[in-house]
Amino acid sequence: MASGSKIAKPVKTAVGKVGMMICYDLRFPEMSRSLAAAGSEVLVAPSAWVKGNMKEEHWITINKTRAIENGCYVIAPDQVGNIYCGRSLVVDPYGKILLDMKKKQGIGYANIDLKKVKQTRKVLPLLKNRRTDVYPTLKA
Repeated sequence: MASGSKIAKPVKTAVGKVGMMICYDLRFPEMSRSLAAAGSEVLVAPSAWVKGNMKEEHWITINKTRAIENGCYVIAPDQVGNIYCGRSLVVDPYGKILLDMKKKQGIGYANIDLKKVKQTRKVLPLLKNRRTDVYPTLKA
């Protein structure tokens, strides 16, 4: 397996503008921030989150954090069984878990309301208030 060399641009879909990542990418806030700054309203992170000490807590916290700090939805389906945690999640822009599949396999549903993304980003203008002028290593 080889890592990628660039981030794919967000894609306009029926659900909204979607940025794609994988589970390990969630551990690096720069990637989700880049996708949000490029217009993503929903981040999707298909995952194979491996069980381990505090790993489920990390999983939940990281997904909620990425949603809050970017004012967007996070959809994070995770594998179940074998060495994986499960806990497929959908998190809203305020960090509220709308769906937690726990250890269940199957399809889960959650309502995505893009008005909530706009409202959240208006009330908490984190993307607008970034100080990229003082972050010399960030590329806009």
